[in-house]
Amino acid sequence: MGIDFSVTEGMKGGHAEEHGLSEDRRVIDITEHRHEVELDIYRVELSLSRTLDANYDVSLRLPYFIKDQAADVQFVPNTPGADQAAAIRNGSIHHRQETYEGFGDGELSVGWRTRGFLWDTSTLRVSAGVSLPFGDTEEDPWLAGDAGQEHLHIQFGNGTVDPVVDAYFGVPINDYWGWALYGKVRVPVYENSKGYRGAREFMLLPRVFYMPRKEASLYAGVSASYYGYSYWEETGRDENSGLISVYAAMGGGYKVADFTTLSIGMQVPVYTDIFSNEDGLDPAMAFSLSVSQQF
Repeated sequence: MGIDFSVTEGMKGGHAEEHGLSEDRRVIDITEHRHEVELDIYRVELSLSRTLDANYDVSLRLPYFIKDQAADVQFVPNTPGADQAAAIRNGSIHHRQETYEGFGDGELSVGWRTRGFLWDTSTLRVSAGVSLPFGDTEEDPWLAGDAGQEHLHIQFGNGTVDPVVDAYFGVPINDYWGWALYGKVRVPVYENSKGYRGAREFMLLPRVFYMPRKEASLYAGVSASYYGYSYWEETGRDENSGLISVYAAMGGGYKVADFTTLSIGMQVPVYTDIFSNEDGLDPAMAFSLSVSQQF
């Protein structure tokens, strides 16, 4: 069993806007201004795994999120007061100073592992499974925005059962050093009941390990992620979707008891390519704390 805590604070983004909302809730043209958004994400994940035999295991992962959003409307000098009021009304239906929380999509998978693949000392584990649609989903926010209705772009899940495959390959070099490679793929193949199909997700984590003591380890490496486009049945590609990010990752673990390990980690963004034309948020530094307990 494991419990993981992670914090990402200060993800920022924004876009120019030329529309406002009249007092009778009609979308109107006004002086250009900006919507600025900041998001902090707090995540707790419970993971459970059960060894079936020498080669197979089954695992369940269930995340819970708190997403704290701040929003502001910025004006150019001499913007008329009526335009400012319309811009603020319109901004509040798009982005609000609010905190959202709930479960994300879970994952259920079966893993197979073996030793001696390519190298005598190596460990290989491959798992395949599905996502569990526990996370809340939203109606098409683009349709709601065009109609002057309050909506939310933040999704907690895809609302679909998606294939998920991951693999871990680790090789000790000597008594102190080793390296490992982890990869994961999630591919949504259909739309949920609200006409939304989530983005394809790819992750790759190469790492180098140093073990100064039997109960302690340190690591450094890279965390690279790709999130493709997501789509809505009526409005097409979600303009907020699409991201490539690369983080420098570092951390360590310590076995505090015979069956208990405490780990900490930090990820620092080093490269980002946002495909969004609208509210894509720049990644921010992330910190994690994990506790694993074997029974």
